[in-house]
Amino acid sequence: MSDCELSFAALISSRWALLPMWIGEMIMSSLKPSGRLMLLGSLVWVLLFLALISYFLDARVDEQMTSSGSLLSQYPDHRSTPKQAPHLHSSVLETRPELTLTLKLTDPRYTSLPLSKSPTLENSHKVSPDPHSAPDMKQQKGDSSKPNSVLQQLWRGHASTNILNKSLKNALKYYVMSNKHKVSFQGKLRTGQSSKELLCQMKTQVELRMVDGQEEPFSLLGWAKVVPKISIDQLFRKQNQSNFKTCAVVSNAGSILGSGLGKEIDSHDAVLRFNSAPTKNYQRDVGSKTTIRLINSQILTQSHFSFMTNSIYKNVTLVAWDPPPYNRDLHKWYAAPDFNLFDPYVKHRKLHPEQPFYILHPSYIWQAWDLVQSNTEVNIQPNPTSSGFMGIILMMALCEQVHVYEYIPSTRQTSLCHYHENFHDVACTLGSYHPLVFEKSLIQLINTGLESDLRMKGRATLPGFSTVNCDF
Repeated sequence: MSDCELSFAALISSRWALLPMWIGEMIMSSLKPSGRLMLLGSLVWVLLFLALISYFLDARVDEQMTSSGSLLSQYPDHRSTPKQAPHLHSSVLETRPELTLTLKLTDPRYTSLPLSKSPTLENSHKVSPDPHSAPDMKQQKGDSSKPNSVLQQLWRGHASTNILNKSLKNALKYYVMSNKHKVSFQGKLRTGQSSKELLCQMKTQVELRMVDGQEEPFSLLGWAKVVPKISIDQLFRKQNQSNFKTCAVVSNAGSILGSGLGKEIDSHDAVLRFNSAPTKNYQRDVGSKTTIRLINSQILTQSHFSFMTNSIYKNVTLVAWDPPPYNRDLHKWYAAPDFNLFDPYVKHRKLHPEQPFYILHPSYIWQAWDLVQSNTEVNIQPNPTSSGFMGIILMMALCEQVHVYEYIPSTRQTSLCHYHENFHDVACTLGSYHPLVFEKSLIQLINTGLESDLRMKGRATLPGFSTVNCDF
């Protein structure tokens, strides 16, 4: 809508009620009683007509503001907060000078992610869609709003902020400015690495680590008796496996619908799934086997996920995570998690001590983020990486070869966020809260599979860390 239309709508909606007074003062006194009645009737019709115009113009204004200012969220790749903050618009930047860039970076090339003069700031989180709703089948075959060039760049590992639309760019700027987790990256810029160099950085820098109850405040709370007695890698070695040979990481992406990949996925030694993604009724496309389920803290705390009773969380190894402070302050994290996963975790462990259940250590979460930032020239979102990225690295530590499905989308790419939910958002592919587009570029760099595998299956093939020799 043009500025003229907006001004006209505002004028009509706020001023039309003054017309009777203005007209009345001019002519009412000069008319006979019958003429006054006719004029009054005419005025009523005019006012009704103007009211209708005002209604429809205001509706258009509201529609425009909603479409331009709404959050592009990515559940589970976007975090919902217990208390939803109000939307922040461009006027906030003008009246809140304290909202300035707080991400500290040592390399001068990090210092300039240009900020528009009046970006539309977006609420950092959005309430999760109904997990029981059926997906919209009309958009499974693709989304015309996604140009081919976006997929081409993702397939070639050349993705950058250039492929983000205006809303996603604004979201990126907002997260960099707000810097909720007080990120102060001091690492070295390592862009332009070879796939071998990146693999070795991943292997040596991101240490698979869980909360073990040995550090305060957990040690003071007796967590040493709560957490599993053996580490997750020892867990599978105890089952007479030095490492899984081949593993599958199955994303929740809507683009996996219609893939027919279920049998291939189930053929792997181990399968990792995310959050509340079901297999029932979707076996043909996603398979039925689940070895590990990586869940964010919302799953444990929000009642509609039925964490304590839902069968999808049973008979599997569970790994939970919650965004901690960047400085790894465990006391602060325990006192104020994004979602209080600690109480339900302890309750679950006491009820089901035989089920392996771990919580990712803050160091693992932020080491994964440091990895992405150190290989990206621009400031990425100072929020934890996606569950997908964390799950991929986790399986690379446990498996000799990892097949990742629909993390980098195939030609079936769609705006449908998750194959089991009727919720559409481009941010689920390119990222709003999480630095997804930058994560995917790194995964494609170490992908040893064929581009045709990405196109047809959405499958990337990655070497496990045990097969990577870093003695060079």
